[in-house]
Amino acid sequence: MKKISAIVLLISFAVNAFAGKGIVVEQKLVTEHSGASIGVTWYVSDNGCKMKLTFGDDKVKNSTTYFIPNTQTGSLYMYNDAAVPAGVNKTYYSTPVSSITADKIKDGSSLTVTKTGETKEIGGFTCEKIIITTTTTETETWVTKDFKPDFYKYYAYFRNSYELAGLSQEKIKGVPLQSVTKDLSGKVISQTNFVSATKTDLKETEFTVPSDYVAAPQKN
Repeated sequence: MKKISAIVLLISFAVNAFAGKGIVVEQKLVTEHSGASIGVTWYVSDNGCKMKLTFGDDKVKNSTTYFIPNTQTGSLYMYNDAAVPAGVNKTYYSTPVSSITADKIKDGSSLTVTKTGETKEIGGFTCEKIIITTTTTETETWVTKDFKPDFYKYYAYFRNSYELAGLSQEKIKGVPLQSVTKDLSGKVISQTNFVSATKTDLKETEFTVPSDYVAAPQKN
């Protein structure tokens, strides 16, 4: 009995050693692309980051893609969970972070970031309103204050995010739970609506490509 207990404790320790405090945030993204249903789920801890993107419209239905930054290799891994024909390998793609560019945010140094000090509760988390302005846009985002991982360090992998651009510039810890971006006339360009947020342990395997996927052949 003592031997079994010792084994259970050892297994428990091994599992916890590879887990870290994290947060899972579900959001709905509304953009100028009419008719599209876009869901975003972030998995964030101090040890890693993953984004799950679901997309559907009148042409594409129930498409789910995962994006995993790897700071050790300097690459962004991407894979889709769609079924593949028998005998065909599931594949993932790798993009060097150096080749990731921003279509919307051309120059991070032009950002102005304002910590307003205004707070409110969202999904059980205390959040602070932060304003991020560029020469053409203003983003209002609510960032967690009572759970503060270094989420900002993944901006290089998601360079079209106004929220991450602002957090990165000022090295502000925390995770944005909801946001709205407008042009200077006040027209909404995009809006991230809060669905849920759960604080949980996230294992290191959460931030790796599943073992049944193989790397896609590199194009010459």
